[in-house]
Amino acid sequence: MIDHRRFSMIEFTARVLVVGAEDNSSKNIPHEVELDAYALADRCVSAADYYAFLREASADVDPTMIDCIDPCFIVHHADGFALRPGCDDYPMIQISFWGAAAYCNWLSRVEGFTPVYDMGSREADFDRDGYRLPTEAEWEAACRAGRDDPLDPNACNSADAGPLCRKLRAGQTLAGNFLPDHPAPVPVASLPADAAGLYEMLGNLREWCQDRFAPYGAGRQHNPAGASRGAFRVVRGGSFIDAADTLGAAHRLAAYEDTRCEVYGFRVAKSR
Repeated sequence: MIDHRRFSMIEFTARVLVVGAEDNSSKNIPHEVELDAYALADRCVSAADYYAFLREASADVDPTMIDCIDPCFIVHHADGFALRPGCDDYPMIQISFWGAAAYCNWLSRVEGFTPVYDMGSREADFDRDGYRLPTEAEWEAACRAGRDDPLDPNACNSADAGPLCRKLRAGQTLAGNFLPDHPAPVPVASLPADAAGLYEMLGNLREWCQDRFAPYGAGRQHNPAGASRGAFRVVRGGSFIDAADTLGAAHRLAAYEDTRCEVYGFRVAKSR
């Protein structure tokens, strides 16, 4: 494991699968997708991971991409960013889509890859070999690969999580000034991994995906990446404020890409 990040990448082979769900929604019609091989981080980016980026590349960071007011685990002072004590292992929250993309570009440069995102034009070039956010099809395929039904309330940080899960929440130690006995994030990789080796795919945080939100199209698609235009991005996985019965591999929501909220975080992906 390299010292500038603490997550590992799980490799997924090329595959064909059906994504979506029979939920009477024209935006979520089941359809077949063909995915090339890719890798997905085993956990969300932590506050400590993101702080490493802020510490090394703070001159390139637009502070409007991050909301550093309570209960965020990273704060912004006149002299720069600071990681709050005891918050290293909690997930990076209150981060916009483009704040997540900026981290991906930095990680790509650190590891010798070509950054995917043009932060000026707000476009992505998937022909480049750097880190990026997963497409929602990649995210769903990975989630389906490790899915365990039904959800264990002590192994999923949902609004109705069990006591073993609740005791790990940030509010129990006031991390980030989350309140005791209130829904809050748990540290990354603190709950059991799923069958694919992925942590907290369902619950804990809604995770940014690459795709601009749009209704699914009919027919088989190869490496779908969402609509070509739009400021709303797909988020997947649900969060600590969502009930367990609303969580699932196919469940999709839309969020304005500049949203910065304590229920949003991200994990990185990479083409192979």
